[in-house]
Amino acid sequence: MKKFFPNLVYLLLAMPLGILYFVILVTGYALGAGLIITLIGIPILVTMIFVTYLLGNLDRAMTSKLLGVKIAKPEAKPARDDSARSILVTQLRSLDFWKEFIYLLLKMPLGVIAFTVTIVLVSLSLGLIGAPFILTYVPAAQMTLWHGFIIDTMQEAVVTSVVGLGLGVVSILLINGFANALGLISVWALERGE
Repeated sequence: MKKFFPNLVYLLLAMPLGILYFVILVTGYALGAGLIITLIGIPILVTMIFVTYLLGNLDRAMTSKLLGVKIAKPEAKPARDDSARSILVTQLRSLDFWKEFIYLLLKMPLGVIAFTVTIVLVSLSLGLIGAPFILTYVPAAQMTLWHGFIIDTMQEAVVTSVVGLGLGVVSILLINGFANALGLISVWALERGE
């Protein structure tokens, strides 16, 4: 249970951060690629490489803090000289850069899935657990479950609450497992390649 709340926060933050990463990266790289013929695009693309590493560092720190996994930071590959073209070509040849870039783009769909699964499991469990309280304190409320099954007696509400407690235990296990799986994906994508 001690790891449940950091895992829950990690899964709930996955969607907004995934959207943020996606919007920044797609906008920045599209702007840089579109303006490359005016030569303004080259500094934008070089800047976006550094932004990609910064976003990777943010996700690396969040994953390490919330999930308790250690992720070794990849070292930037040194360029032959300090020209923007040399830096751009060197980084674009780095496998670590591409793994980090693809992971940050995939963080949005992974985040949507994580957020949706987490919200459904938590709200369904809490809704079922709260059935006796709803029946007692809001008697006008009509609780209908699947296929028209109506909970209108205290015995049915207590049974529903027990089912909700069981689902809550299963939900905790599923949420912890899902967070660990996303943590393993993060470690693979954000760790230094050998």
